[in-house]
Amino acid sequence: MGLVTRRLYRQSEPCIGSVVECMDEIEIEDSGVRRVYLDHAATSWPKLASATAAAVDFIQQCGATSGRGSYRSAQVADRWLSDARLAVAKLINASNSNCIAICNSGTHALNAALCGLMREGEHVVTTAMEHNSVLRPLAQLVASDRVEMTVVDCSASGAVDAEKIDAAINGSTRWIVVGHASNVTGAVQRLEPIADIAQRYGIGLMVDASQTLGYLPIDVAAMGIDVLAAAGHKGLRAWAGTGLLYVAAKFQSAVRPLMTGGTGSASELIDAMPSWPQSVEVGNLNLPGIVSLAVAAREADTSQSWRPLYRELVAGLRALPGLKLLVAENEETAIPVISLTVDGWDNHDLANVLDANFGIEARAGLHCAALVHNFIGTTLSESASGGGTLRLSLGHESTKNDVQAVLNALRAITGNEIEIS
Repeated sequence: MGLVTRRLYRQSEPCIGSVVECMDEIEIEDSGVRRVYLDHAATSWPKLASATAAAVDFIQQCGATSGRGSYRSAQVADRWLSDARLAVAKLINASNSNCIAICNSGTHALNAALCGLMREGEHVVTTAMEHNSVLRPLAQLVASDRVEMTVVDCSASGAVDAEKIDAAINGSTRWIVVGHASNVTGAVQRLEPIADIAQRYGIGLMVDASQTLGYLPIDVAAMGIDVLAAAGHKGLRAWAGTGLLYVAAKFQSAVRPLMTGGTGSASELIDAMPSWPQSVEVGNLNLPGIVSLAVAAREADTSQSWRPLYRELVAGLRALPGLKLLVAENEETAIPVISLTVDGWDNHDLANVLDANFGIEARAGLHCAALVHNFIGTTLSESASGGGTLRLSLGHESTKNDVQAVLNALRAITGNEIEIS
């Protein structure tokens, strides 16, 4: 690789406002910096090689869509859709593949479930740890006077006390909606006590598993989950544009379509109400993505082989001065997501410097989680670092070299001098 110009920053005194505004700019030449991808909580990279190979082969050799014809390549597309449902069902121990609808994202799956299953006058209990893909659809349902909502507080690590959920339930409550893990702190929510509460009151439990599917084992039967929504492009390492929705048999007929249009059936009717799973799978589906999802779900690795790296990264970060770590209380149950702030640094400036100088790709900000920051002390008004956190998230392909690279970079930054060896 040829020589490139990169920028280094050395802190000058006094520093008021954004740290980068208070830096002396130093230009050096180097031979390039290895890419260190640490934003797997947003989307995995690289994708599972076998899933990508299958998707590319499908594009080149077939390319048809599902449910739109009986010719040979359309039948191939139909089989891939069936394979995807079956692979997902086996992965989460659903009773059969008919419980699975394929979506184009975790957000699509959550909207389809929330808007499709909530009824006028019902009350739903959710939590402050949730992603906006849960909170915003619910807020819209509340604003349109369709449902009432109670948001239960979370702890400083992003976990929720099941007793608080229990206390929030009233005579109109029909659903508990909870994320399996925080996408900010990595805290994993214990679902079993919440499922016990739902069963005791005869209400439904809906789980957002976008951050855990592919990282942790999930058994919808054993965990008492009635509805599970997840992305396919994170822990599963399928292509972007994939998601899934599991709905237990007793709720499937109640799912109202989020969208209407072509389904490949009852084409003579303009007032047809498609049944499950076509109530979710409307329009031409992302078949290349579905192929990747089928393979990724079939080959999913939930052995947690990433956990030693996660422990190493957490331990290394704890040893650094001037750094506040925001992680799950229990490292042995957490997913590999870590948030932090560094004294004197704006989070976005920190992310830019990590990228520009060290090739480290991490996310800064509120991470599409509107409420959790009120409880972990990182709101715009509370934080001296610009609000939110710097998030480091490991994946299946992360290495010891990645962990060492980010520790070395942050060690240089917290020492007020950035150097490249």
